[in-house]
Amino acid sequence: MHGYSLFPITTMPHGVPRSPGMKPLFKVCAVAKDEGPYLAEWVFHHLHFGFDLIHVYINRTSDASAAVLERIGQSYPQVTFEFIDWIDLCDPGVSAKLQTVAYAKELEQSRQQGVNWLLFLDIDEFWTPNDFATSVDRFVARTCVDGRPQPICHLWHCELGQHAPFTPLQRGAGYELSSHLKTLFPLDGIDIRHVRVHHPIFGAEVTPLDADGAPMTFDEQQSELASRSAMKPKSAYIIHRMYRSEQEYMALSLRGRPSQRRRLKMNRPGYRSHRNVSIRYRFFWPEEEYRDYALQRERFLAALDIESLITQDKADILARARRAVRMVKERLETPERTQAIAFLRGTRHAVVEAETASAPSVKSPVEPMLDTPVPAQATAPSSGTNHDVGGAEKPPVPSVESPVAAEPIQTPVDPRVGEPETNLPSTQPARPHSWFMVMLGWLGFSPGDASQRATGSASEYDRR
Repeated sequence: MHGYSLFPITTMPHGVPRSPGMKPLFKVCAVAKDEGPYLAEWVFHHLHFGFDLIHVYINRTSDASAAVLERIGQSYPQVTFEFIDWIDLCDPGVSAKLQTVAYAKELEQSRQQGVNWLLFLDIDEFWTPNDFATSVDRFVARTCVDGRPQPICHLWHCELGQHAPFTPLQRGAGYELSSHLKTLFPLDGIDIRHVRVHHPIFGAEVTPLDADGAPMTFDEQQSELASRSAMKPKSAYIIHRMYRSEQEYMALSLRGRPSQRRRLKMNRPGYRSHRNVSIRYRFFWPEEEYRDYALQRERFLAALDIESLITQDKADILARARRAVRMVKERLETPERTQAIAFLRGTRHAVVEAETASAPSVKSPVEPMLDTPVPAQATAPSSGTNHDVGGAEKPPVPSVESPVAAEPIQTPVDPRVGEPETNLPSTQPARPHSWFMVMLGWLGFSPGDASQRATGSASEYDRR
């Protein structure tokens, strides 16, 4: 039990320096859109594993997200939120990059708070140690063995869909490895050039690590993706609950990303669950640690008493799922037929093979880089765990034959900009940029010198 992280704390006042002997301050930040039923579990999880501060930016939200976060903040003042609908008033080129703008603002705000380590996540992403016991501060101390803080990259572990909607994290759930990653990075002593959704751009002297402490290797074509050789289970990772359940998978097509207005989104070619793929990996955390976690989660949620706030939101999600099914099926009679068929693959609404024989296959905009599932080996402890943790087994649904790509990176490289400067004097301390300057740099503008264009491409370590 990480009790110290679940008690309310008083945050450091803005601008107050922290003593070198004090525990580093860890913060996790997210952008949320209509995530009301999921916020409390996500907040609990990161408090449980030792994050000191949690901040959520709410945008284009029609559900009870604000009420849920306000209720949490009454008991846990280290959990805060704010609305960022003002970004919609900006030029479309800026508002389309809502997450990047929010993260740049958060970078500056975290520096003012004296935050030492920062992590950007979505509400369906959970930072998790493999032993389900190590707090984030102890993990960093163990990983940065030379005492020099460096960014730490965490691979996505994409959880397979559960049978029942709104199922919390479960021991024994299956997952698939992905090349997508999220980066926990220090704010002091390193050169942060530009924020990005998955992995910031750092100065050339910075060497990001993987979660085992080895130098991270990146894909040669996509600088925010891990290389094939780096795709192995490690000491910590990001659980990506990209499916949750079939109903929630369908409903997601009508929610869109925080940077998008509401419209049908069919960019995920297939639903992968415990019942339609062969499972290679499972989350077999130590039973005692998980039992304590689940008990503390239950107490946390009971004390907040938020069920009345999110009951309607859950009903709305299920209604949105039904509406999405109708809308996607309508696309079967349009030029979007191929994409609709791919989106329905693996669900109970999947189009039978005879109907799809003439339809070309759909490829993800980003190379999937997911491990091809193989029959599960005898890696599970003999505990009689029900591996289809979402509920009773149902009749099989159409199989998903090939790995499904994780959601594409949302911040493509801007082709207008060049390579980063790599000849900065090694004796010159890194100069922090304001969130506004970081945002401008990401967009390719530099007010000080038009000839020194900010870069959106990979830095030197990304290309190795």
